[in-house]
Amino acid sequence: MTNPSDIFAARPLILGSRASALALAQADIVRDLLAPLPTDILSLTTRGDRILDRSLADAGGKGLFVKELERQLLDGSCDAAVHSMKDMETVFAEGTTIAAVLPREDRRDALIGPFATIDSLPRGAVVGTASVRRRALLHHYRPDLRIELLRGNVNTRLAALEAGRYDAIILAMAGLRRLALDVPHTPLDPAVMPPAAAQGALAIQVRGGDDDRARAVAVVIAGLTCERATAEVMAERAMLAHLDGSCHTPIAASATLDDSGVLHLDGMVLRPDGTAAHRDSETAPRQDAVALGRQLGARLLEAAGGRDFLA
Repeated sequence: MTNPSDIFAARPLILGSRASALALAQADIVRDLLAPLPTDILSLTTRGDRILDRSLADAGGKGLFVKELERQLLDGSCDAAVHSMKDMETVFAEGTTIAAVLPREDRRDALIGPFATIDSLPRGAVVGTASVRRRALLHHYRPDLRIELLRGNVNTRLAALEAGRYDAIILAMAGLRRLALDVPHTPLDPAVMPPAAAQGALAIQVRGGDDDRARAVAVVIAGLTCERATAEVMAERAMLAHLDGSCHTPIAASATLDDSGVLHLDGMVLRPDGTAAHRDSETAPRQDAVALGRQLGARLLEAAGGRDFLA
Protein backbone atom coordinates (compact mmCIF):
# COMPACT_ATOMS: atom_id res chain seq x y z
CA MET A 1 0.00 0.00 0.00
CA THR A 2 1.20 3.51 -0.78
CA ASN A 3 2.34 5.42 2.31
CA PRO A 4 -0.71 7.26 3.81
CA SER A 5 1.35 10.43 4.23
CA ASP A 6 2.01 10.49 0.48
CA ILE A 7 -1.67 9.85 -0.32
CA PHE A 8 -2.96 12.69 1.86
CA ALA A 9 -0.18 15.09 0.90
CA ALA A 10 -1.53 14.92 -2.65
CA ARG A 11 -5.14 15.35 -1.50
CA PRO A 12 -6.06 15.95 2.16
CA LEU A 13 -8.26 13.48 4.00
CA ILE A 14 -11.80 14.92 3.83
CA LEU A 15 -13.98 14.66 6.94
CA GLY A 16 -17.74 14.97 6.36
CA SER A 17 -19.73 16.77 9.04
CA ARG A 18 -23.06 18.41 9.67
CA ALA A 19 -22.81 22.19 9.53
CA SER A 20 -23.93 22.93 13.10
CA ALA A 21 -21.45 24.47 15.53
CA LEU A 22 -21.45 21.31 17.66
CA ALA A 23 -20.93 18.98 14.70
CA LEU A 24 -18.07 21.12 13.41
CA ALA A 25 -16.50 21.16 16.90
CA GLN A 26 -16.67 17.38 16.84
CA ALA A 27 -15.07 17.25 13.39
CA ASP A 28 -12.33 19.58 14.71
CA ILE A 29 -11.66 17.08 17.50
CA VAL A 30 -11.04 14.39 14.88
CA ARG A 31 -8.90 16.71 12.75
CA ASP A 32 -6.76 17.57 15.79
CA LEU A 33 -6.30 13.89 16.58
CA LEU A 34 -5.20 13.22 13.00
CA ALA A 35 -2.63 16.05 12.98
CA PRO A 36 -0.17 16.51 11.37
CA LEU A 37 -1.94 14.55 8.66
CA PRO A 38 -3.45 17.00 6.12
CA THR A 39 -7.24 17.12 6.60
CA ASP A 40 -10.16 19.27 5.46
CA ILE A 41 -13.76 19.39 6.68
CA LEU A 42 -16.70 19.28 4.29
CA SER A 43 -19.86 20.51 6.03
CA LEU A 44 -23.46 19.80 5.10
CA THR A 45 -26.79 21.09 6.40
CA THR A 46 -28.87 17.92 6.60
CA ARG A 47 -32.62 17.58 6.27
CA GLY A 48 -32.76 16.90 10.00
CA ASP A 49 -31.16 20.30 10.63
CA ARG A 50 -33.66 22.06 8.37
CA ILE A 51 -36.87 20.55 9.80
CA LEU A 52 -37.52 22.32 13.10
CA ASP A 53 -41.30 22.45 13.39
CA ARG A 54 -41.83 18.89 14.62
CA SER A 55 -40.06 16.18 16.55
CA LEU A 56 -37.30 14.19 14.94
CA ALA A 57 -39.46 11.07 15.26
CA ASP A 58 -42.29 12.69 13.31
CA ALA A 59 -39.89 14.13 10.72
CA GLY A 60 -38.47 10.73 9.80
CA GLY A 61 -36.16 9.60 12.58
CA LYS A 62 -32.60 10.22 13.65
CA GLY A 63 -31.33 8.85 10.33
CA LEU A 64 -32.13 12.29 8.90
CA PHE A 65 -28.86 13.52 10.41
CA VAL A 66 -26.83 10.62 9.02
CA LYS A 67 -28.11 9.54 5.61
CA GLU A 68 -26.99 12.63 3.68
CA LEU A 69 -23.50 12.33 5.14
CA GLU A 70 -23.52 8.67 4.15
CA ARG A 71 -24.38 9.67 0.58
CA GLN A 72 -21.40 12.05 0.54
CA LEU A 73 -19.23 9.26 1.86
CA LEU A 74 -20.40 6.74 -0.73
CA ASP A 75 -20.07 9.13 -3.68
CA GLY A 76 -16.50 10.02 -2.67
CA SER A 77 -17.15 13.64 -1.67
CA CYS A 78 -15.59 12.84 1.70
CA ASP A 79 -13.34 10.08 3.01
CA ALA A 80 -14.87 9.73 6.47
CA ALA A 81 -17.98 11.02 8.24
CA VAL A 82 -17.97 12.19 11.85
CA HIS A 83 -21.14 11.40 13.78
CA SER A 84 -22.52 11.77 17.25
CA MET A 85 -23.05 8.04 17.65
CA LYS A 86 -26.36 8.37 19.46
CA ASP A 87 -27.76 9.85 16.21
CA MET A 88 -26.91 6.71 14.25
CA GLU A 89 -29.52 4.04 13.58
CA THR A 90 -28.62 0.47 14.46
CA VAL A 91 -28.15 -0.30 10.74
CA PHE A 92 -26.15 2.04 8.52
CA ALA A 93 -25.38 2.29 4.81
CA GLU A 94 -24.16 -0.79 2.98
CA GLY A 95 -20.58 -0.37 1.86
CA THR A 96 -19.60 1.58 4.95
CA THR A 97 -18.27 0.67 8.38
CA ILE A 98 -17.52 2.31 11.71
CA ALA A 99 -13.72 2.51 11.74
CA ALA A 100 -13.33 4.21 15.12
CA VAL A 101 -15.18 5.17 18.28
CA LEU A 102 -13.39 7.98 20.09
CA PRO A 103 -12.84 8.26 23.86
CA ARG A 104 -16.19 9.08 25.36
CA GLU A 105 -17.27 12.46 26.72
CA ASP A 106 -19.60 12.85 29.71
CA ARG A 107 -22.69 10.80 28.81
CA ARG A 108 -25.08 12.48 31.25
CA ASP A 109 -27.93 14.84 30.44
CA ALA A 110 -27.88 18.36 31.87
CA LEU A 111 -30.66 20.55 33.23
CA ILE A 112 -30.12 24.05 31.84
CA GLY A 113 -31.59 27.07 33.60
CA PRO A 114 -32.00 28.55 37.07
CA PHE A 115 -33.15 25.34 38.80
CA ALA A 116 -30.56 23.05 40.36
CA THR A 117 -32.53 19.80 40.11
CA ILE A 118 -35.61 18.31 38.49
CA ASP A 119 -37.11 18.14 41.98
CA SER A 120 -36.74 21.91 42.40
CA LEU A 121 -38.72 22.75 39.25
CA PRO A 122 -42.06 24.35 40.22
CA ARG A 123 -45.23 22.37 39.67
CA GLY A 124 -46.32 22.64 36.03
CA ALA A 125 -42.97 24.00 34.88
CA VAL A 126 -42.34 23.99 31.12
CA VAL A 127 -39.31 21.93 30.12
CA GLY A 128 -37.99 21.89 26.56
CA THR A 129 -36.61 18.82 24.78
CA ALA A 130 -36.84 17.09 21.41
CA SER A 131 -36.01 13.64 22.78
CA VAL A 132 -38.74 11.05 23.32
CA ARG A 133 -36.48 9.41 25.92
CA ARG A 134 -36.08 12.60 27.94
CA ARG A 135 -39.78 13.40 27.58
CA ALA A 136 -40.82 9.95 28.83
CA LEU A 137 -38.31 10.01 31.70
CA LEU A 138 -39.49 13.44 32.81
CA HIS A 139 -43.15 12.38 32.67
CA HIS A 140 -42.26 9.23 34.59
CA TYR A 141 -40.40 11.11 37.33
CA ARG A 142 -42.51 14.30 37.44
CA PRO A 143 -45.93 13.76 35.78
CA ASP A 144 -46.91 17.35 36.60
CA LEU A 145 -44.31 18.92 34.29
CA ARG A 146 -45.21 20.30 30.86
CA ILE A 147 -42.81 18.95 28.29
CA GLU A 148 -42.67 21.07 25.12
CA LEU A 149 -40.88 20.48 21.82
CA LEU A 150 -37.48 22.14 21.51
CA ARG A 151 -35.60 21.77 18.19
CA GLY A 152 -32.63 23.51 16.61
CA ASN A 153 -28.93 23.71 17.32
CA VAL A 154 -27.56 24.25 20.83
CA ASN A 155 -27.40 28.04 20.55
CA THR A 156 -30.97 28.19 19.20
CA ARG A 157 -32.17 26.13 22.15
CA LEU A 158 -30.32 28.28 24.65
CA ALA A 159 -31.82 31.40 23.04
CA ALA A 160 -35.32 29.94 23.42
CA LEU A 161 -34.65 29.42 27.13
CA GLU A 162 -33.29 32.95 27.48
CA ALA A 163 -36.41 34.32 25.74
CA GLY A 164 -38.59 32.75 28.45
CA ARG A 165 -40.30 30.12 26.31
CA TYR A 166 -39.25 27.43 28.80
CA ASP A 167 -38.52 27.29 32.51
CA ALA A 168 -35.67 24.88 31.82
CA ILE A 169 -34.32 22.78 28.97
CA ILE A 170 -32.35 19.55 28.81
CA LEU A 171 -29.20 19.15 26.71
CA ALA A 172 -26.36 16.66 26.64
CA MET A 173 -23.36 17.34 28.84
CA ALA A 174 -21.12 16.23 25.98
CA GLY A 175 -22.34 19.05 23.75
CA LEU A 176 -21.84 21.67 26.45
CA ARG A 177 -18.29 20.46 27.03
CA ARG A 178 -17.35 20.21 23.36
CA LEU A 179 -18.60 23.74 22.75
CA ALA A 180 -17.06 24.99 26.01
CA LEU A 181 -20.33 26.71 26.90
CA ASP A 182 -20.53 28.54 30.22
CA VAL A 183 -24.24 28.37 31.02
CA PRO A 184 -26.04 27.58 34.29
CA HIS A 185 -26.52 23.82 34.30
CA THR A 186 -26.64 20.76 36.51
CA PRO A 187 -25.57 17.27 35.38
CA LEU A 188 -28.51 14.94 35.97
CA ASP A 189 -28.19 11.78 38.02
CA PRO A 190 -28.33 8.73 35.68
CA ALA A 191 -30.45 7.03 38.32
CA VAL A 192 -33.21 9.47 37.31
CA MET A 193 -32.21 10.33 33.74
CA PRO A 194 -30.30 7.39 32.23
CA PRO A 195 -28.66 8.38 28.93
CA ALA A 196 -29.38 7.29 25.37
CA ALA A 197 -27.38 4.47 23.83
CA ALA A 198 -23.94 5.75 22.73
CA GLN A 199 -24.53 9.21 24.23
CA GLY A 200 -21.24 11.10 24.47
CA ALA A 201 -19.53 8.88 21.87
CA LEU A 202 -18.21 10.06 18.51
CA ALA A 203 -18.10 7.55 15.65
CA ILE A 204 -16.12 7.84 12.43
CA GLN A 205 -17.70 6.08 9.47
CA VAL A 206 -15.63 5.17 6.41
CA ARG A 207 -16.29 3.76 2.96
CA GLY A 208 -15.25 0.22 2.16
CA GLY A 209 -12.92 -0.46 -0.75
CA ASP A 210 -9.59 -2.02 -1.66
CA ASP A 211 -7.97 0.95 -3.40
CA ASP A 212 -4.97 2.62 -1.79
CA ARG A 213 -6.89 5.66 -0.57
CA ALA A 214 -9.70 3.68 1.08
CA ARG A 215 -7.19 1.43 2.81
CA ALA A 216 -5.15 4.42 3.97
CA VAL A 217 -8.26 6.12 5.38
CA ALA A 218 -9.25 2.95 7.25
CA VAL A 219 -5.77 2.61 8.76
CA VAL A 220 -5.37 6.17 10.00
CA ILE A 221 -8.96 6.37 11.34
CA ALA A 222 -8.69 3.00 13.11
CA GLY A 223 -5.70 4.38 14.99
CA LEU A 224 -8.03 6.79 16.82
CA THR A 225 -10.35 4.18 18.30
CA CYS A 226 -10.90 3.78 22.03
CA GLU A 227 -11.36 0.14 23.02
CA ARG A 228 -13.25 1.02 26.21
CA ALA A 229 -15.77 3.26 24.44
CA THR A 230 -16.15 0.72 21.64
CA ALA A 231 -17.04 -2.09 24.03
CA GLU A 232 -19.53 0.11 25.87
CA VAL A 233 -21.38 1.32 22.79
CA MET A 234 -21.42 -2.17 21.27
CA ALA A 235 -23.38 -3.42 24.29
CA GLU A 236 -25.70 -0.41 24.31
CA ARG A 237 -26.42 -0.54 20.58
CA ALA A 238 -26.97 -4.32 20.69
CA MET A 239 -29.65 -3.77 23.33
CA LEU A 240 -31.18 -1.02 21.21
CA ALA A 241 -31.14 -3.24 18.11
CA HIS A 242 -32.78 -6.14 19.94
CA LEU A 243 -35.56 -3.83 21.08
CA ASP A 244 -35.83 -2.46 17.52
CA GLY A 245 -35.35 0.98 19.00
CA SER A 246 -36.38 3.98 16.96
CA CYS A 247 -36.97 7.66 17.60
CA HIS A 248 -40.51 6.69 18.61
CA THR A 249 -39.31 4.36 21.39
CA PRO A 250 -38.05 5.80 24.71
CA ILE A 251 -35.02 3.63 25.46
CA ALA A 252 -32.04 4.32 27.72
CA ALA A 253 -28.86 2.26 27.72
CA SER A 254 -25.58 2.88 29.50
CA ALA A 255 -22.66 0.45 29.73
CA THR A 256 -19.47 0.96 31.71
CA LEU A 257 -16.33 -1.14 31.40
CA ASP A 258 -14.46 -1.59 34.67
CA ASP A 259 -10.71 -2.10 35.06
CA SER A 260 -11.12 -5.87 35.37
CA GLY A 261 -12.66 -6.10 31.89
CA VAL A 262 -16.27 -6.53 33.00
CA LEU A 263 -19.06 -4.61 31.27
CA HIS A 264 -21.97 -3.37 33.38
CA LEU A 265 -25.06 -2.52 31.31
CA ASP A 266 -28.04 -0.56 32.64
CA GLY A 267 -31.13 -0.49 30.40
CA MET A 268 -34.59 1.02 30.54
CA VAL A 269 -37.62 1.11 28.27
CA LEU A 270 -40.65 3.35 28.81
CA ARG A 271 -44.00 4.17 27.33
CA PRO A 272 -43.83 7.52 25.52
CA ASP A 273 -46.08 9.15 28.12
CA GLY A 274 -43.96 7.79 30.99
CA THR A 275 -46.85 5.92 32.59
CA ALA A 276 -44.98 2.61 32.58
CA ALA A 277 -41.30 1.73 32.63
CA HIS A 278 -39.06 -1.28 32.99
CA ARG A 279 -35.42 -1.14 34.06
CA ASP A 280 -32.79 -3.82 34.61
CA SER A 281 -29.05 -4.39 34.50
CA GLU A 282 -26.61 -7.16 33.64
CA THR A 283 -22.87 -7.79 33.48
CA ALA A 284 -20.60 -9.78 31.17
CA PRO A 285 -16.96 -9.92 30.03
CA ARG A 286 -16.07 -7.21 27.50
CA GLN A 287 -15.70 -9.76 24.68
CA ASP A 288 -19.39 -10.60 25.12
CA ALA A 289 -20.59 -7.00 24.66
CA VAL A 290 -23.06 -7.78 21.87
CA ALA A 291 -24.47 -10.83 23.64
CA LEU A 292 -24.84 -8.76 26.82
CA GLY A 293 -26.89 -6.13 25.01
CA ARG A 294 -29.14 -8.70 23.38
CA GLN A 295 -29.63 -10.53 26.68
CA LEU A 296 -30.67 -7.41 28.56
CA GLY A 297 -32.87 -6.31 25.67
CA ALA A 298 -34.66 -9.67 25.76
CA ARG A 299 -35.14 -9.44 29.51
CA LEU A 300 -36.62 -5.93 29.27
CA LEU A 301 -38.90 -7.02 26.46
CA GLU A 302 -40.14 -9.95 28.54
CA ALA A 303 -40.72 -7.69 31.56
CA ALA A 304 -42.68 -5.30 29.35
CA GLY A 305 -44.94 -8.09 28.13
CA GLY A 306 -43.71 -8.13 24.52
CA ARG A 307 -43.29 -5.79 21.58
CA ASP A 308 -46.76 -4.27 21.96
CA PHE A 309 -45.20 -2.19 24.74
CA LEU A 310 -42.91 -0.58 22.17
CA ALA A 311 -45.66 0.32 19.70
